[in-house]
Amino acid sequence: MYQVLYRKYRPASFSDVYGQPQVTSTLKNEIKSGRIAHAYLFTGSRGTGKTSCAKILAKAVNCLSPRDGDPCGECEICRGISDGSILDVIEMDAASNNGVGDVRSLQEELNFSPSMSKYRVYIIDEVHMMSGSAFNALLKTLEEPPAHVIFILATTEVHKLPATILSRCQRFDFRRIGAEDIAARLEFIAQEENASIDHNAALLIARIADGGMRDAVSLLDQCLSRSKSVGEDVVRDAAGLTGNDHLFSLSDAILKKDAAALLGIVDELHCASKDMIRLCEELIAHYRSLMIIATVKNPDGLIVTTGEELARLRQDAQQYSLAQILNILDTLQNALGRMSGGAHRRTELELALLRLCKVQETSSTEALEKRIASLEKAVRQGIPAAPAAMQVSAEKSPKPAYSEINKLSDSAVPFDGWDEILSRLSVDSAALSSMLAGSRAYTSGSYMLVETSDMGADMLRTPNARETLRRLLAEQTGQNWKLGPFKPTEKRSANAVASPLAALEERAKSLGIAVESDSDQ
Repeated sequence: MYQVLYRKYRPASFSDVYGQPQVTSTLKNEIKSGRIAHAYLFTGSRGTGKTSCAKILAKAVNCLSPRDGDPCGECEICRGISDGSILDVIEMDAASNNGVGDVRSLQEELNFSPSMSKYRVYIIDEVHMMSGSAFNALLKTLEEPPAHVIFILATTEVHKLPATILSRCQRFDFRRIGAEDIAARLEFIAQEENASIDHNAALLIARIADGGMRDAVSLLDQCLSRSKSVGEDVVRDAAGLTGNDHLFSLSDAILKKDAAALLGIVDELHCASKDMIRLCEELIAHYRSLMIIATVKNPDGLIVTTGEELARLRQDAQQYSLAQILNILDTLQNALGRMSGGAHRRTELELALLRLCKVQETSSTEALEKRIASLEKAVRQGIPAAPAAMQVSAEKSPKPAYSEINKLSDSAVPFDGWDEILSRLSVDSAALSSMLAGSRAYTSGSYMLVETSDMGADMLRTPNARETLRRLLAEQTGQNWKLGPFKPTEKRSANAVASPLAALEERAKSLGIAVESDSDQ
């Protein structure tokens, strides 16, 4: 009977475990020194080696002739644990054994001595799925188990475990495995299976697996069933991925505002049975790479890509401003959230892409940036700004010039509800929330003036970001606000208002209201 690759090549010793030296070195030292704890907690994302290390540890503590902290794999105990003939290593799935009754049954077994081994080892997988009552029942046993019992708890969601459980265990955090480590392991397995895999294809599998070795080996198994020579095309077909050419074509169509090309590409991929959610995720990953390249001089380690693809990404990134990339990412993230819970996934993606290539929104943003640049130049040179057009739409009031912004900022008072707005933004728009972290807001008449970083200001110039912020402000305050930057004059900056009371006095004076000071009484 065929044995799947992730089971066939499961690590048999700590030395075989990839990408977790901080865990394996400590466990080997404990075995060699005999300082074995009574309870361990292994936590990390799926496929990073938690269960494999738990089984290796169970063999190592019982091995008759351990070698440098590793189990020998040849003695009667090691072979018996591997083939399941020795019943002193018990694996439990907390998803199906999560009640108080299951814990009590376990407690009744603890008093029995091991049949052949030195220790009876209980491996409880996905322990976070146990009920609160079951955790309470386990506490005393976990704190003082019999001398011949060792508990190994494994979980992907350690934040769900009670603090009382965490404090009773020796904790080990399993990291996501690096792309190069995964690629090296895949190339070794392919060679052992008398097959070959291109290094770029191995890196692509590593990127898809997102740090999980088991997922990577499973995908390699699927690829080898298609071809004994695995290239990038084989991996993309097996994983249902969109080709790089399609992603760059979509990016190019967004840049050129070519709605017809966008819809045509989406239709082609839909007819090829590509998953629309996966396509949206790939687009997000594509624009994340562009964001990294546009922000960081050396993106190595931040993105996993080949040399040829990196060159294309660099060329693509030069055609976008950072504000455009952030706006696209924000729109795609919102679309992905709606697609996950909706039935019309293709329509949601098409709507998002069409929003991104709307000429009116993009051109208005570019026009605004040009106008701001000209106003800044005029202010620096001491030339009065050009007067605004006489006819102004009643629905869209003009953006104030910087001289007016200076006056508004000088009379502005702090907005107390800004922290709540930022909290709500973290749910509605994670990208905008991160850009406005540490920002402050002030009110002046009908204006909400935001003091933030240059990147935050760039983000606020995008239509989607402004619309989201205006909507949240209206919901919280019941008032429609005009948005602008907080730019006080140098005099105001040097003599900033020291307290909310002083700000209130200053605001009152600016409105012509007499303010009586202590010296006047």
